[in-house]
Amino acid sequence: MVVSVEISGVLEKRLRRLVDLGLYSSVAEAVRDAVKLLFEKVNLRDAALNLYTSRDVSLNYAAEISGEPLESFIDYMVSKGVAPVLGALTLEDVGVLEGEVLLDPSSTFVVYKSLLYNVALKLSGENLKLYAPRALAPQIHVWEALRVRRGLPAESPVNYVTVEPVESEDTPLLTGLERGVLRYASKTGLTLLSDDHRVRLAAEALGVKALSSLSLIATAAPRGGISSVGEVILSLKAIPVLIPPELERRWLKGVW
Repeated sequence: MVVSVEISGVLEKRLRRLVDLGLYSSVAEAVRDAVKLLFEKVNLRDAALNLYTSRDVSLNYAAEISGEPLESFIDYMVSKGVAPVLGALTLEDVGVLEGEVLLDPSSTFVVYKSLLYNVALKLSGENLKLYAPRALAPQIHVWEALRVRRGLPAESPVNYVTVEPVESEDTPLLTGLERGVLRYASKTGLTLLSDDHRVRLAAEALGVKALSSLSLIATAAPRGGISSVGEVILSLKAIPVLIPPELERRWLKGVW
């Protein structure tokens, strides 16, 4: 993307003087250097955190602003006493899955960073088809490689589909890939699996069915597809993922 900036008056003269002095080869180079210094001065993590807490933005959008991977940004948020709105807020955010399901960046992260991975793997081998945007493949391959290093199985529970990013400044502020996932789900009629409450709200506005990845538990557990629901829940809380207290109590008692 090319951004045009109009500079005139004294500021323009000073920039041209820097070029005349041989400090820069062009005014454009001087401006690029100034922008780099600006980003060194601004604390992008704090700016992103403030954006997340004060405006209607997705967690991945805020992480992109911070310039850090999602996991690192979440760690920073927690260190500042701010919990991400990740997971299920109500019982309505969790349901039984069937057929074909599309994962967004937030649910893909949650699945691969928790024991939901094993649940997703079992379900994908039965009658559930899980899809993820192809743009997430490089990150998924890294997570799978880390599993191999730990001596864990790394068979992928997801298939890839090509999702074109959609850039927009409409509210809520989502990443281009998140908007692309919403458009893809809307066109195909797939159920969207998202752990970002703000993405689910955007999906609802488009008429797209969207559920939290906790729905994988609700789908697998009644079939005996989870050896220890308690361990799965603990792995989710370590992210941290929100689980409605009533739902957690029911699951721990084996009530589905």
